[in-house]
Amino acid sequence: MDRKDYIGSSDIAAVMGLSRWKTPLQLWAEKTGQVEPEDLSDKEHVQLGIELEDFVAQKFEKVTGLKVRRSPKAYISTENAFMTCQVDRLVTGTEDLLECKTCSAWKEKEWEGEEIPLEYILQVEWQLMITGRKTGYIAVLIGGQKFVWKKVESDHELFEKMKNSALSFWTMVRSKTPPAVESDDNSFLVKLYPQANDVMREATEDIISAVALLQQTKAQIIDLEETKGELEAKIKAVIGNAVGIDTPEYIIKWLNVKGSTYTVTKKDSRMLKITKKKG
Repeated sequence: MDRKDYIGSSDIAAVMGLSRWKTPLQLWAEKTGQVEPEDLSDKEHVQLGIELEDFVAQKFEKVTGLKVRRSPKAYISTENAFMTCQVDRLVTGTEDLLECKTCSAWKEKEWEGEEIPLEYILQVEWQLMITGRKTGYIAVLIGGQKFVWKKVESDHELFEKMKNSALSFWTMVRSKTPPAVESDDNSFLVKLYPQANDVMREATEDIISAVALLQQTKAQIIDLEETKGELEAKIKAVIGNAVGIDTPEYIIKWLNVKGSTYTVTKKDSRMLKITKKKG
């Protein structure tokens, strides 16, 4: 099945505007065929994730005592055929499912305590909604050195929000009506509209206001940058040859920084660092 023809569990976070990696507009452009999705198949971390899926599933079995098996099929919503999902594993003898993940050690904090990255919560909740199951598990191998697993219970209220978001988004896909742009779409818009023609569009009141606000914002940024520079210079001048200043609320240090050995001209410098005191 062509990914353009459905919303899957890996899409739902972007549909709801809650993905760190893709905006609704970017997903919409892929689903409408206006841009090609990035091909991740040759990315080493993606390949390793696929290869390590069996290991994560086996580790889950060993740690929990539960047995899992591969899901034999893709699932399609009985209400809306464009809502689908695939499941990594099913827990044998139960109505539960398992999603297997890998991530770098840099993301370990995202899994501390009861924490689960929001995108993955939505992914598993979507799988539960489509398959009609009540309980899902997420198992993750972190940095190749730490294994964590979490339980996710079905949430009817969240189901309704996901379904309504998906219906609204799919209406925009079918009607070729783009979602509202976000700040993260700034560079993507060049990919969506790579060439300019000779047409000049008429400005709506909304755009007239947006242009005026943009120009005001640019001017404010320039003023703020100048103010920032003046304040930093004032603080540095007071510090002088000392290491810093201690205020009731902040610790300010103007630290020595050694020049990089990788630059053509090695040059030492100093860096202003301001830290808010605890409490």
